[in-house]
Amino acid sequence: MPLRALPRPAILALVAGAVVAGVLAAVDPMAGLGLAVVVTVALLVQRSRLDRLGRVGIVLAAVAAVFGPNLALPQAPQIFGFRVLIVLLGLGLVAYLLLDGRLVIPRGLPRPAALLIALFAWSALSVTWSESPAAALRWTLFFGMMGGLAIGLALACRTRQRAVTLLFVLGVTFAFATAVAVAELRFGVRLPTSALLSRGSDAAFATSLFGNQNNFATYLTLTLPYFLCLPVVFRDARLVVLGIVGGAMTLAALLFTGSRSNLIAAFLVIAGLVVLLATDRRHRGRLVAAVAVAALAVLLVVPSLGGGGLIPLPADAVTKLNISLLSQQKSQGLGSGAVRASVLDEGLGLVRESDGLGIGAGNAESRIESLANFTGVVNLHNWWLELLVDLGIVGLALFIAFYLTLFRGQLRAARRSDDPLVRWLGLSGALALLGFVVGSLGPSSVIHFAPMWITYGLGMLTIVLDRRPT
Repeated sequence: MPLRALPRPAILALVAGAVVAGVLAAVDPMAGLGLAVVVTVALLVQRSRLDRLGRVGIVLAAVAAVFGPNLALPQAPQIFGFRVLIVLLGLGLVAYLLLDGRLVIPRGLPRPAALLIALFAWSALSVTWSESPAAALRWTLFFGMMGGLAIGLALACRTRQRAVTLLFVLGVTFAFATAVAVAELRFGVRLPTSALLSRGSDAAFATSLFGNQNNFATYLTLTLPYFLCLPVVFRDARLVVLGIVGGAMTLAALLFTGSRSNLIAAFLVIAGLVVLLATDRRHRGRLVAAVAVAALAVLLVVPSLGGGGLIPLPADAVTKLNISLLSQQKSQGLGSGAVRASVLDEGLGLVRESDGLGIGAGNAESRIESLANFTGVVNLHNWWLELLVDLGIVGLALFIAFYLTLFRGQLRAARRSDDPLVRWLGLSGALALLGFVVGSLGPSSVIHFAPMWITYGLGMLTIVLDRRPT
């Protein structure tokens, strides 16, 4: 597109970008060169192509987000694929709008997106009263990037064909992550980002792409419903087999993470599948399939928890998955149970200290570390508590409103849609959100945990597809 064909705001923006790139180049040549490249691309790419690039880019960003630091540059570990892509997508969106592009907001998206944006705005506002504004800005930036990914997925993949493409790409990504876990367990091969890289005694546990076995476990329980619901919703033999095999592999990998919170989350998903079908009058005929799937899952998992069954777990994994140990550890003041009880008390104390306002986005870790009775663990290991401590009652209320909006939208799609794809997405999304209530307690923090945000994106996409005219 010739420069003279650009609207005046676009010309001014490009000129300003060129000036900023020149000034930045004098201070940091590489940064200036990078900005100059972005400005040049924005000038050369035609308006009609930006929307297509954006749709491809947001899907690639979702994949890059799952890979996380594994796609980082060795010389710059903080700069990895997802962060580069999400910034480019943001700049591309600005360029698209300046070039008189139209952003169509589909039905069903405004409410959940508005709640996410309101929570982002509240997080940004909390910088003003944070003890550490730098930590608050960093947390808010993460929220903006990941929230942008979630909303972007619903915007870019809002047609049935694009949604199927997204699901296929995410399925391939999951298969790769599972293959990495198998390589860890079978051959002892770990990625450089694995927290267990140098701990031979923990060879029984899998971390996959996530560096930490609890993070990998949460990824597994968020994905599990999408497999378990395939045999329940679809009658295609290929999809039924995919659901059974994929669900079994997911549950097996989950056991090799040793994550107790996600084991509970998996049982919530399994029980929820039966309950949701039993209370769905329109599709109650699928209850038999749901009960069969749930029974197979329980028969696969429960015997292995005692050291037997089809999945032979090592003694360390059996011990770690013993949920009753948490109460014993708490009473004895030892182990994970005691640590979680301690950080819960510390976090609630900070909430009371702030009179329910919150201490500011991303400030929980530094404040807990400065406490006189600091236990040595700075992370809250509880997403709900993290929101309450950082953003107070208002922030937690906004997030719960968003969560319930998504959950209600999934149930509506699962029960009312005539499209099997939408029903499957709705049922799977509702169960993923149900399990995540507990599954979110596994990771130290999930503010930049990509699978959670992708699940939110799929949830908003399901609502959009359900409201889309047929």
